Amino acid sequence: MSPSPRFAEAFGDWTPRAVVFDCDGLLLDTESVWQRAQDAVVALHGALLREEDRDVLHGSTIEIAAALIARRAGHAESEVLADLHRAFDRELGTGIRTMPGAARIVEAAAARVPLGCASNSWLASLEEKLTLGGLRQHFAVLEASDTVEQAKPAPDMYAAAARALGHDPAEVLALEDSGTGARAARDAGLRLIAIPVPGHPAPPADLALESLTDPELEAWIATW
Repeated sequence: MSPSPRFAEAFGDWTPRAVVFDCDGLLLDTESVWQRAQDAVVALHGALLREEDRDVLHGSTIEIAAALIARRAGHAESEVLADLHRAFDRELGTGIRTMPGAARIVEAAAARVPLGCASNSWLASLEEKLTLGGLRQHFAVLEASDTVEQAKPAPDMYAAAARALGHDPAEVLALEDSGTGARAARDAGLRLIAIPVPGHPAPPADLALESLTDPELEAWIATW
């Protein structure tokens, strides 16, 4: 089976030896969970966010979010961080859904190559989210904001995931939804498929898709 013209143009005869997925907003609908938690803390502290703050908060770590909200509110960063943790845990307890096509694509990829997940969550939260979403068993490697020196957009997380999967970054494919994560994957040397959140522009990547439900993605995976 040959890949579709889009995939052939983007990747030629290259196929990944391993794949690293982002988590939030790509595999799991935790962006809405995080948004509710964030909005609650912004309101609690009376922070006045600016338009440009939304791009900073998208795909950032909880520490970066706490620092920004604290700065806008004039409150202690440690207090805001504690409130964000509590609010996120509370919202996460209401349940979590996989994004359309996520389970099918993860299962298809896991049948071909080893998988990793790289997230700006802290590791315990990443473990919990993937478990709640029914995806944890597919991942051999997890990298998070507290497993590397610098979180995304630094390349540390993707470089570490590639090494842990036993391959050079140039042999590994990343899938990302945010510009923050896409920059991290590119700078680490991975090939990249971007699947941006609706309403956000696609970051630079080898190929951009609208959704994990794109049938050509699953067809390409079948050729590995």
